Amino acid sequence: DEDIENMVRDAEANSEADAKRRELIEAKNEIDSLIYSTEKSLSDHGDKVDEETKTEVEKAISEAKEVKDNEDMDVIKTKTEALNQVALKIGQAVYGKKDGEESDEEKKDDDNTVDAEFSEKGDEEKKEGEDEKKEGEKDDTKEADKK
Repeated sequence: DEDIENMVRDAEANSEADAKRRELIEAKNEIDSLIYSTEKSLSDHGDKVDEETKTEVEKAISEAKEVKDNEDMDVIKTKTEALNQVALKIGQAVYGKKDGEESDEEKKDDDNTVDAEFSEKGDEEKKEGEDEKKEGEKDDTKEADKK
């Protein structure tokens, strides 16, 4: 029993240190993952990104790699955020161009668009049936009001 109590006290005493250690490990995993995904995005879409953005991204990746094994949580988080911001620029460069291209195509389609009316077979019959049903409901309501 005494051994168990000692272990419980040790666990409680170290819980804060364990939580900080876990948080540091998660931050390191996050920056490592972000480095990988940013490098992959840059290699996949590098031809669509201007040189200034490419240089900025490469610099941020390099700085992130330098601090990924650091034990200072604040440094890791700062570099993670910086890398995240420049990684967004890759997406903006790639998808920003695509959006512009698609909107031009949409405009072309709009010039040839013709409005037309259509109806399904039996639409008129359905409408007549609905109108009769509504009139029947109105009659029922009037009779209920009289009672």
